[in-house]
Amino acid sequence: MILKDPENYKFIQFQKSKTKNKKYDAILYNKHTNKYKFVPFGDVNYPQYEDQTGLGLYSHLNTYDKQRRRLYRSRHDGEQHNKFSSGWFAWRFLW
Repeated sequence: MILKDPENYKFIQFQKSKTKNKKYDAILYNKHTNKYKFVPFGDVNYPQYEDQTGLGLYSHLNTYDKQRRRLYRSRHDGEQHNKFSSGWFAWRFLW
């Protein structure tokens, strides 16, 4: 999911996701509409390099495998530029 206007959103916090097979939801607040948006990210069936969300619910799945991290980041290159997308959160807080 890519937001068309990420500058209108403010990151609030992370919470355990209610979406099936997702690890976390990032809660965003839209400054213009005064509504909240939930962005699910991270698949519960796969490990990550390091869980840096601050919640640590899935830190037991941390691998700290630099090769695996490098391969993930090469596959998902470009996602770090789509601010507040699912890929952006995974790139920054899991990989």
